[in-house]
Amino acid sequence: MIRTWWRGVRQESARTAATRHWSRVMGCSYSTEAATDITKIRNIGILAHIDAGKTTTTERMLFYSGAIKRMGEVHDGDTTMDFMPQERERGITIGSAAISFPWKGHHINLIDTPGHVDFTIEVERAVRVLDGAVAVFDGVAGVEAQTETVWEQADRYKVPRIAFINKLDREGASFDRTVGMIETRFNVTVLAIQLPMGENADFHGVVDLLTMEMLTWSDTEGQTIRRLPLVPGASNESMQQLYNNASAARQSLIEKASDFDEILADLFLSEEPIDAATLQAALRRITVAKPDDHPKAVVALCGSALKNKGVQPLLDAVIDYLPSPVDPSCSPFETSVIQRDKSVRSLAVDATASGPLSVLAFKVKHDRQRGPIVFFRVYSGTLHAKAQLLNTTRNTKERLTRLMLVAADDSDEVDQIQAGHIGAAVGLKHTFTGDTLVAANASVKTILPGVGIPAPVFTCSIESDSQSRQKELDDALGHLQREDPSFVVTQDQETGQTLMSGMGELHLEILQDRLRTEFKLDPSIGHMRVAYRETVGSAIAHEFTYDTVLGSDRQFAKIAFKLTPRDVASSKDDGANHIRHVQPAADTIRTTSLPFAFVQAMEDGLQSALGRGHTGHRLAYLDIELDIGNCAFDSDSSANSFRAAAALGLREALDKAGSVPLEPIMLLNVRSPDRCVGDILSDLNSHRRAAIQQVRENTTPMTSHARMQNLVVVAIVVVCMGGWVHNLMGVFRSIYSEVGKNSQEMHSNIYINVCMEWTYGWNRATMK
Repeated sequence: MIRTWWRGVRQESARTAATRHWSRVMGCSYSTEAATDITKIRNIGILAHIDAGKTTTTERMLFYSGAIKRMGEVHDGDTTMDFMPQERERGITIGSAAISFPWKGHHINLIDTPGHVDFTIEVERAVRVLDGAVAVFDGVAGVEAQTETVWEQADRYKVPRIAFINKLDREGASFDRTVGMIETRFNVTVLAIQLPMGENADFHGVVDLLTMEMLTWSDTEGQTIRRLPLVPGASNESMQQLYNNASAARQSLIEKASDFDEILADLFLSEEPIDAATLQAALRRITVAKPDDHPKAVVALCGSALKNKGVQPLLDAVIDYLPSPVDPSCSPFETSVIQRDKSVRSLAVDATASGPLSVLAFKVKHDRQRGPIVFFRVYSGTLHAKAQLLNTTRNTKERLTRLMLVAADDSDEVDQIQAGHIGAAVGLKHTFTGDTLVAANASVKTILPGVGIPAPVFTCSIESDSQSRQKELDDALGHLQREDPSFVVTQDQETGQTLMSGMGELHLEILQDRLRTEFKLDPSIGHMRVAYRETVGSAIAHEFTYDTVLGSDRQFAKIAFKLTPRDVASSKDDGANHIRHVQPAADTIRTTSLPFAFVQAMEDGLQSALGRGHTGHRLAYLDIELDIGNCAFDSDSSANSFRAAAALGLREALDKAGSVPLEPIMLLNVRSPDRCVGDILSDLNSHRRAAIQQVRENTTPMTSHARMQNLVVVAIVVVCMGGWVHNLMGVFRSIYSEVGKNSQEMHSNIYINVCMEWTYGWNRATMK
């Protein structure tokens, strides 16, 4: 919950309110120049695998910036960003949390994100509104399972990032090995601007390769940094070796960076000396350049957040290398414009406070006293309190009642929020995650790209503990759905049961706990079931004519479309269906064009029909081409007739093409001592229908305990995972981590079993 100190109606300006917010709520000074100068804003996120040190790193950032007076610890359950009871109880981040703080004359808006795969929607919507990110890596484990997932999410939204290799004080940590893994796994060049001093327990500082200085932290809280220059000819042999290593690393950094920056390349080829400022400017140009697909080079730093070493240089790097909202990677940003004839065209808009208002809602939080609190990013213009707005995504009018700046679970009311900033609002009754808001009287109605919503993987039934509380349960589930778009509530058409679906067992377990603690409800929860999918067996082009009489009115619509299944194994998305329009050729003679309202109705009809295939499961991995040139209408046509034609036509096409059932699979990493590998492989092969992809012995020089850790990589069907991880933890004492969930075609001999399990809760063993 967001706690707010209300002090009546404020008459002060937004600038004064913001200043008071940071000095009172966060106990630190606040630069009004940083708040209003968009070039001094940094919207960043912390991305990583679970337990890589995201929240610990964030806590240190807040402490060193003066935002908090003491550092909390994850293991003590008192960190600033993990404020939910479930987070503090379990020691993991569940929901993304936003906070703002100053650093060296700049204003940093930071979002801390979860590392667990079940809460991937929190990463997805956070990454959508970021200008830059810090990817945190565990220096012992290197690139882990969920690291790859969050990296791909950042790639999808083309978010520039820097890397922080953490936990270098731990036994088995290796800076060089982690750098190599980043380059291999992500096909990027790592531009390391630091070298660690010492290894494992002897790690005590870093070398700044730009300035050729040694950085050490002399007090326990890491607030005092000592900088000593590295010079050649040191009498101490170890210091001379450190200088030689740093000189070679700096030269390698310049050579690598020259491949991505022409200005630096010219200086390098002319053999001119390259000072720290010149190299820093080149690294910034490389980082903030507008990427075609994914970054080609990434600046990397190192340290140990838990031991309070390396965090201040990381904050400096956020300012020095990550973009502001007006840098090339962020501005101008692309929007869609709804024209008077309801057609849509693209438009590039500059990120300026004086421009037309363009706001994206990226998160909704339910507050029992004030209703929904909508978290948003202002992309252009200035959002004022009490403003009247238009939700262009849903074509509904909204009115703000309160406008707030947020600091984790605290907030303070302000009068306005300008372009580039992140805030929260009360009073938006019809706004959901991914919606666009503009001024109610805007002459240009823009729609920003929304947030990708992953399809749920696990499903279970839920039933109220009493009929008298059914309405309360329905309302609570509605609030949770609005907060979390990856949580879906449906009604089973055959049994009448209420079904709730989510990304994993932990996801649904947390939601069940919230129903008890926040809403004081204790519903009955059924057994966990896997949410299957369907796709078509082969591509099919289909035409369908809807010509019928309803009452005394004739309804007519002719539609034409093509269904093409995507390759499930090679697809990198979450199985979303893509609909596109194929317009008639330029030389085609047509008397009239199909009205946009009819096209929109066809899309609505298709989306509705895609929700349930032949076996009752959602259709996925389909590319749908609407052949606009071969669609037809007459005077008896309406949007309803085209909507019905699309739904019925899709059903007929499925009958002809046939459907292929899909089941989710999980890529699983299991780290295990030598003595357990055989038992794990035997269980996976005999009972879990697992495809063993890799068994790799850990040969990295480490401690005797760490040397025993082997890596087993398997692709396993999610339905076969039930209870296995808990058994594995107890029996083998292994460490596991989920990589991600995808889908694969079901083997034909279990198809009937799957249908029965979903519909009746049976399995093959009960059919003897």
